[in-house]
Amino acid sequence: MSLLRETKPYQWWAMGIALCLVSPALWIGLQLDDYFHWSLVTQQTLLPATSDKAGIFGLFSFLDGKAERTHQLMDLGMVPWWTLDTVQYAFWRPVSEITHGIDYLFLSQWPWLMHVHGLLYFALLLFFTAKLFDDIQGNKQSEESLGLSATFWAFWIFALSYTHGLPAAWLANRNAVLATLFVVLTLRAHHRWREEGGLLSLIFGLVFFSAGLLSGELAVSAGLYLFSYALFLDKDTFIRRMIAIVPYAVLGVLWLVVRAAMEYGAKNSGHYIDPGHDVVLFLQVFGERSVSLLAAQFFAMPPELLSALPSQPKFMVQMILLVVLAVSIVPLIVSDRRARFWLAGLILCVLPVCATIPHSRLLMCVSLGAAGLLGLLLAKWRSAWVAGNKQWLMLPIVLLLIFCQFVISPLLLPLEAASIRLGMDDALNKGARNLPITESNKHNTAVIINPPMSSVAGYVNGIRLFEGLPVAKHTLPLVSGRKEITLRVVDEHTIEISAEQGLYDAHNEGLLRDPNQGFDVEDTIGLSVMAVVVKKVNEQGVPIVAEFSFKQPVREERSDVDFYLWAGGKPVLCELPEEGGVVELTAKSIRC
Repeated sequence: MSLLRETKPYQWWAMGIALCLVSPALWIGLQLDDYFHWSLVTQQTLLPATSDKAGIFGLFSFLDGKAERTHQLMDLGMVPWWTLDTVQYAFWRPVSEITHGIDYLFLSQWPWLMHVHGLLYFALLLFFTAKLFDDIQGNKQSEESLGLSATFWAFWIFALSYTHGLPAAWLANRNAVLATLFVVLTLRAHHRWREEGGLLSLIFGLVFFSAGLLSGELAVSAGLYLFSYALFLDKDTFIRRMIAIVPYAVLGVLWLVVRAAMEYGAKNSGHYIDPGHDVVLFLQVFGERSVSLLAAQFFAMPPELLSALPSQPKFMVQMILLVVLAVSIVPLIVSDRRARFWLAGLILCVLPVCATIPHSRLLMCVSLGAAGLLGLLLAKWRSAWVAGNKQWLMLPIVLLLIFCQFVISPLLLPLEAASIRLGMDDALNKGARNLPITESNKHNTAVIINPPMSSVAGYVNGIRLFEGLPVAKHTLPLVSGRKEITLRVVDEHTIEISAEQGLYDAHNEGLLRDPNQGFDVEDTIGLSVMAVVVKKVNEQGVPIVAEFSFKQPVREERSDVDFYLWAGGKPVLCELPEEGGVVELTAKSIRC
């Protein structure tokens, strides 16, 4: 109760406004991985068993790196035929799985209640972050009297950060909220132990750190902030400061060893790079990704919204902004150890999230340090200005930061919260529901010629199962449809598809295949109902011509193979031409 009484009015206001801005979460329902999670928890699934070692439901071990299971998934159409058979996405997140178990076992009839459940964790994150800023930022009386303390600025910036939108709204991304919550609790417990003593605070810190690591890998950020704390905030001797974080280091190493022994991790993907498996590839992408993420955090430049812009000019603009910011904060960094703590912590936290494609949802822990640093910067600059020390050279960057953090970021926050439904309804959800599979043809193989993205076919079955609609035993994608393709009927069992840009997009859809492990001509992928033979590849090893041979005839009326054209979210049956016939298709085609 004392924590509630100590909470300042502005903190309640900030929490309330932040929750209002992420309230579109109540409307988005289930999206993408949520359907997998629901089907696994409720056992209403076509998925073959995962080799998850310590997960409760196996929700985060969809691809375990085992070729046999990958081929089973490929055969069902849960992943496309071009998936690398050793690709792995297997994560140890039992604490997050417990919360999803509550959702799907007790609340699945009311999706909005699942989101209320998720927003409770987000509210707790906001509440305890306010307490952490109170503890670390402190409040000078002169600043507090003006209502411009470093804590005030920091908490408003954190609460309104658009980077929280998707993790707070998307059920499957709840692990990021939980991990960040435990990062905050770990830091607060450690700070209290180092400031006030008491073994209980240390014990709480270790418990919170453990819970964070078992919620999501993002919780390694707690260890990075603790290291920064030992360097810059702890007031003890250097040796004792380092000894103080040894228990956390031991716990972190133990987690890494157990995680590795149980074969968790990510590898052989173009989107996720595990530095432990591929250091060279990680170093190749680190520079560009880190700049993109830092610019996203400080200047509200969402990487996911700017991905279509030319990379070189975008990189130069981001670098210039970051250099200007770096020069501007030098005096603060020199004079204030709190600023050094937040800066070092946030930079260290950028390192692990560079392992995947830049996205604002990766920045929850980075936003903690950024808010703390900017809170100190704005409080110091404003106090100096009011005291008559007009720092005119700083004015443009200060105004830009205020505009980005207090105008652009709050405007983006509800958009980010709603983004997954806005993006998926037309691209996936409507098409999955409209797919003309009925009780009469559900035993046929459903071949989707040109889904808009490679992962569509895998989500179709989950969506249809959740909606109580018939599901085909095999739902196979042939190409990724956001390109022009030419389909030619070779013979009664075989079709050939060609696309100048490649049958899939290795850069934007490289989730399931390391781009460095491309195809060779005559590579063959054998499935139970069809075989794919690569006939031509481009310089990156992406197939641009492939033959698809089916065990059943492709044109007979009684064939067990149904071909569907995605047709802008309204899939329709596609009647293939006679042998030798050709069909030209684009993403906008509505019929064959």
